[in-house]
Amino acid sequence: MINYYKVLGVSHDADVETIKSQYRKLAKENHPDLNPGNSAAEARFKEIGEAWEVLGDADKRAKYDQSRTPTKAKAKTKRGTPLSKLDMDDLMNQFDSFFGKAAPAKKSSSKQTNPLDATDLFEKYMGITKK
Repeated sequence: MINYYKVLGVSHDADVETIKSQYRKLAKENHPDLNPGNSAAEARFKEIGEAWEVLGDADKRAKYDQSRTPTKAKAKTKRGTPLSKLDMDDLMNQFDSFFGKAAPAKKSSSKQTNPLDATDLFEKYMGITKK
């Protein structure tokens, strides 16, 4: 996401008049009529205009600021479990069992097999014998 405050060279808490003044100054410096054939100045002019469009409007600025601020809601998985509470050992065991590695035995009496486990086929193909 583009940092519009940085584009205009103003602080996050700058008032609208400061933002407007800086926008006008930069727009004049980078205006395509004053910089004919300068594609970099033209691109900068467009970026400055985009920044002014957002920061010059109170509602758009509030939404922009809110989208830039990290929230606790963004640090959740799809199921709503905070990332900090994920059990990495369990996650690695699931990953290993999916790809055919033997996961540590659980206290469950029913043995589940992975339908995607190709360990036997691989060992036969490579000529590996079990000891």
